[in-house]
Amino acid sequence: MQIFPMYLAMGMTYDEFWRGPVWYAEAFRKAHEAKLRQEEWNRWRQGAYIFHALLDAAPVMRASFSKTKAEPGQYPDEPWPLTDKEVEEREERERREKYRTMLARFELDAAREKKKQAEQKAKEESASG
Repeated sequence: MQIFPMYLAMGMTYDEFWRGPVWYAEAFRKAHEAKLRQEEWNRWRQGAYIFHALLDAAPVMRASFSKTKAEPGQYPDEPWPLTDKEVEEREERERREKYRTMLARFELDAAREKKKQAEQKAKEESASG
């Protein structure tokens, strides 16, 4: 097997292969291997998305043969995190969103209670006056 065509396929030029430093070849080979690993990772990830989509759709497909009604699962709002940092960022976003939701509910409940007390006070004043 000739090595030169293999390195050409990896993207190395004629001059880089024959006239460049020896370490170029090793660097191109390692970069090519990293690229192949990334492509395989992407294929695996795509398969995982498809697999989960089928699992989410399975109840609906099963329900089509029965009289019970089923709802499909929800498609993710964003891609799955790839790194620990992305996991932490997503968890922090989710915590902040839960906090904002809880705070909004609290403020709404407080406003309703204030309105209820004001109405009750108005009723008491109109009944006594």
